[in-house]
Amino acid sequence: MANRNNKKDSSISHVANLLTSILLCYPEIATINLDPKSRIVKFTFYLSNSVSDETLKIFEQHLQQSLNTYYYLEKRDAEVYSLVFHVLDFFTTIEFQRDVQSLSQKEIALITVLLKEEFGSQLVTEEDDELMIDDLTVDKELIGYMLENAKKTSSNTKLIALRDEGKVLVFNK
Repeated sequence: MANRNNKKDSSISHVANLLTSILLCYPEIATINLDPKSRIVKFTFYLSNSVSDETLKIFEQHLQQSLNTYYYLEKRDAEVYSLVFHVLDFFTTIEFQRDVQSLSQKEIALITVLLKEEFGSQLVTEEDDELMIDDLTVDKELIGYMLENAKKTSSNTKLIALRDEGKVLVFNK
């Protein structure tokens, strides 16, 4: 019985490390919500002001075209893909949902680059000046490896990772 609990704790720890690494490497991502039962991961991004529906619609079309091209080139099929915008008085949230099984580190990088290109300084980021460029390259390779391992885990614990005053916090639901 203890062996099973250690295995479960270990898989939760590996997934928590993955979420932490993603937030450290991609300061554009505000929160990550992972539901292992549905095998869905949700990335949330913040824009510093309200954005018009027309701008969001144009971005959604551009993102869809880019991702479809990426999926074609990588010979992947996305089982779950959704993009939801919440325009509030003083800021906008963008929620991107994907199935864990077909998600890759390259896709996360593509999404963040497209967001930076489209929204520039409106995209809220939390940069860490202490991270070295070489470290980021290694971390991105590590994220790919950790993501592949997370696809094989069988934890039922929902995890949420978020930023708070320069720190990354991971909670289980």
